[in-house]
Amino acid sequence: MTSAIDIKSAALPTLERLGVSVLPEVDPAAVAQTWFGTFANSVQKSDVDGILGQLVDDAFWRDILSLTWDFRTFFGHDRIQRFLVDRLATTKLSDLQLDANSATLGKPYPDIAWVQASFTFSTTVGIGSGILRLVLTPNGDWKAHNIFTSLEGLHGFPELSGPLREKELKFGTWPEQRRRERECEDPDQQPVVIIAGGGQSGLELAARLKYLGIKTLVVEREARIGDLWRKRYEALCLHDTVCTSFRRVLS
Repeated sequence: MTSAIDIKSAALPTLERLGVSVLPEVDPAAVAQTWFGTFANSVQKSDVDGILGQLVDDAFWRDILSLTWDFRTFFGHDRIQRFLVDRLATTKLSDLQLDANSATLGKPYPDIAWVQASFTFSTTVGIGSGILRLVLTPNGDWKAHNIFTSLEGLHGFPELSGPLREKELKFGTWPEQRRRERECEDPDQQPVVIIAGGGQSGLELAARLKYLGIKTLVVEREARIGDLWRKRYEALCLHDTVCTSFRRVLS
């Protein structure tokens, strides 16, 4: 299977490229439900050609761990077909459920429009979530230009968060417990996973593994966790809508 670096060129799904001059009034939920019903039926039958028939020729399928155990992007019918042939039967993608309330009509630019919705699914190892983006084709059918699938959790290994988090009070005992955890003293505190690097990705992975009950040791070459940022940036700017708006006001 190839990766995103093999994509030489790609273009946005403008109305002109799609051969659609005017976008009619649409019900996003109805469009998403019609498309998803056919898509889910093809998945259940392991009908790769049927799935490809629901995608435009230059579609993208982005998968994070759920179907490939990797971060992969597949572009175009040929590569998506190879990906589905290789992984669909093995992962046993099933129980696909569309969130019709999430369906919206997006118009990021005057000449681009798509219906976007989210969905959930199950595989042999876990549960996942996905996002689809549908564009209108000249014959009036809606087809997927983007499909995104991501692993959210593993069967039999729920994350220890929310109602499953530890409820025992730790007044006065938490520092000692934390010390034993850091020193890996107890037999049940021996590391199962070692993460090289306490940067953003390493810390995120360690936190996720902790909530799965997997003891993890993070090894960092710098003196302190976070020195990677302290030595590189004078300040940390977050690329979200709040900070973007704030920077715009200041400028």
